Amino acid sequence: MVSVKKVSLLLFAVVLMAAGLSFGDTVPDENAAKGLTDKIMAKAGAGDTSGAFQMIKSYTAISAVEIDGIIIQSKRSMDQFRPRYGTPIGFEFIDSKKSGSSLLRLRYIQKNTRYPLIWIFDFYKAKDGWVLNAFNWNDAPFTELFR
Repeated sequence: MVSVKKVSLLLFAVVLMAAGLSFGDTVPDENAAKGLTDKIMAKAGAGDTSGAFQMIKSYTAISAVEIDGIIIQSKRSMDQFRPRYGTPIGFEFIDSKKSGSSLLRLRYIQKNTRYPLIWIFDFYKAKDGWVLNAFNWNDAPFTELFR
């Protein structure tokens, strides 16, 4: 069986700027980025994985086909490991980190009855606003949050 930490749950979608690539919607500032991710996490924390990813879909350049695949894989993984994690019971904002003036990372946990899932959102300040460039959710040991 492949390690959940290494393959199954690590859903890391990185979008690089390239010629001809158009971004999804942007948010105007860091507060709006946090507002967006709070809404995404409210859905995830309520067990609405599809709804969370539908919101992500609007703010990233990842194609609809890729997001739909991530949704299917995420639901499959969450269902498979629900006995280990338990059911979603909410979320908590952990921290934000800015690198320079163009990169922003927001970290959350999805609270479950037995074990949290870590969610990470990376934003890039593009010409027209902040773009959700990457996101990740995983079951890595949450001790990494203390580093």
